[in-house]
Order: sequence, then structure tokens, then C-alpha cells
Amino acid sequence: MMLTRRRSCAFVFVLAVLVAVAAGCDEDEGLIAPGDFPDVSGFWSGQYSVTGCTLSGASDPFFCADVFFTGASLIVEMDLDQAGPDVFGVIAQGKFLGDVEGVVNEDGVLWLDGVIGGIDEDVTTTILAWQTGLVYDSLLGSWRFLVEDNTGSGFGFATVDASLKLFGPSVLKFWGCAVEGTLTVDGSVGGSLAPGDCQLDDASYFDVYALTGSTGDSLEISLSSTSFDAYLLIRDVNEDSLGVDDDSGGGPGGTDAALTLVFEVDATVLVVANSFTPGESGPYVLSATRLGPPPLAAAASERATSRALVRVVQGGSMKLEPAASAYRAPLGWKFSGLAGRKVKR
Repeated sequence: MMLTRRRSCAFVFVLAVLVAVAAGCDEDEGLIAPGDFPDVSGFWSGQYSVTGCTLSGASDPFFCADVFFTGASLIVEMDLDQAGPDVFGVIAQGKFLGDVEGVVNEDGVLWLDGVIGGIDEDVTTTILAWQTGLVYDSLLGSWRFLVEDNTGSGFGFATVDASLKLFGPSVLKFWGCAVEGTLTVDGSVGGSLAPGDCQLDDASYFDVYALTGSTGDSLEISLSSTSFDAYLLIRDVNEDSLGVDDDSGGGPGGTDAALTLVFEVDATVLVVANSFTPGESGPYVLSATRLGPPPLAAAASERATSRALVRVVQGGSMKLEPAASAYRAPLGWKFSGLAGRKVKR
């Protein structure tokens, strides 16, 4: 059907060009050449939120109870190439990799098929339906997939439905989620962690903000909440860690987070509001306060790695990366993170 439609479009295009030339018009004016399909190539990162899970052939409800329960939000990434309407590339569902292929139409609707993992892996995920639409630099839509246990653990099969939101390389994002807004110097923002928010690999909720500092700025970044144990992460725009903190901010319960950030150049960083314990929710206040002149050099007591351009000179303890032993079965760990990706450190 699509090949037929493209031939028809090409025929109409040729006629349109002939009419335009005959009329003395610029042939490019108002015309779209055949094969001008929206560009969906490149690296896409996002999260999918589970809306339904149905088991079959299972003696253990692990897939639907522990991994793909309604409301779970998990990261997915793709690196796509494109030739006309044809799209193909690599997809990562947690630590599992696979190949995808499909088509995109002139309206930016993308359909994909593919298999992730396989018989040599712990699971095989088969994409049953994938439909997303290109909206500026994001892909929004849904997918349905069948996940099969290859470990013989009695997990059987699960058919999972999920909504999708992926972002292209031009979008500032952390762990697959775009920035919520802007945190300004000597300003604050109020927000709330809640079910439905993006989740890290330990299933804790987070929001992410962009903060731009000027050369010479020394800023105290603080996250306070009376509802949860605040945890603060600072990342550069490439998602590399600049520093983290747990309880250095004190507060009524001693669980507020704070750290000092020094800008040696003009730069934008990502400030991530998070909780120390998975599943915690509630309101918070995130602020950036200008301090006095920054230290000339990083102190030996720094708790986070120094950077040449933006550095943390005060910070607190960090929570560890979740290990496979933290899950009832290692498969949960493999679906929740990405190989080689450091979140908490």
C-alpha cells in the first residue's frame, strides 16, 4: 500500500512541477518532493509507562507483579537510521538489546517491529505493536510487547501495554525524561514527586530542572521536603555526574539535601530532585542561592568528583547503584537500568 501511494505521489508531483513551470512559477514553491519523509534518525531516549499486563503460562506472577505492574516507568533507548520511509536500528530495553525496523509516513507516524533479547538471553521481547508520532523533537505514542521467560523460572509470558514518550538529541534530559523547567540563580521552584513521574533504576521518582550559571558563580543548591528523604543529583548536559547529596541540608527532620556548585565557565547543568528511598512521594522546594566568592581550588575533603569547568566543593553521601540482589529475581534489575550507565554516582 505504501509503495503504491508513493508512486502516485511521485506522478502527482511531476504533473505539479510541469504545471508550475508552465505557469512561470518557482518549482519549489508550495511543493514537497516525493521521499521527503520526516527525519526520525538519531538517538532517542525516553521512558514507557505501563498501562496493562496480562500473564499466560506462568506459575509465578513476577512479570506483572514485580516489573511491568501498572504505573511502572522504565527506560528505553533507540539509535535509528533512515532511508526514505524505511527506518531501522538498535533498541535497548533496560540491559537487553535488539534490532528494530519499520516505516515512517509523511505525517511523522512511526511503526516499528523487532525482537529484543532472544533465546540466548534471559528473555525474548517481541514488539507486537509500536506506533508513535513525531511531535517537534519527541516521539509520543504507545507500544505493546510480548515478553517471554527463557530462564525456566516459571514466569511464563506477559503481554504488556505501555504509553511511550521519547526525546531526540536536542532535548535536555536525564534518564530518558525531559527537563521540567528552569531553576534560576537566587530562585526556587516547588514541585512534587508522585506516581506517574519518571523513575530511576531503583524505582524512585524524580524531576529534572535546568540551571544556568555564570563564570565565578558559587551556588548552594538545596532540596527540602517534609514528606520524603530528599536526594539531590547534579549532572552536566551529557548526563555525566558532577555530584550528589543526601542529608547535608539538615532541615526539620535532618533529611534535606544540599551541595555547593562552582562555575568556572558559563554553563548549564541538570538538577535532579529525587528521593533516597524508592516509592517516596510528596511536595518539595528546590532552590539555588548565590554564595560568596568561590574557593580558589577544590578542597581535599570533597565528597564528589571535581570537574574542570563546573565542580562540587561540598556534598554528602550517595546511595549505591541497585544490584541484582536487590530484586526478587535478577530480571527485574536487567529491565530497570542500562549496561554501563551510572545513575547515583
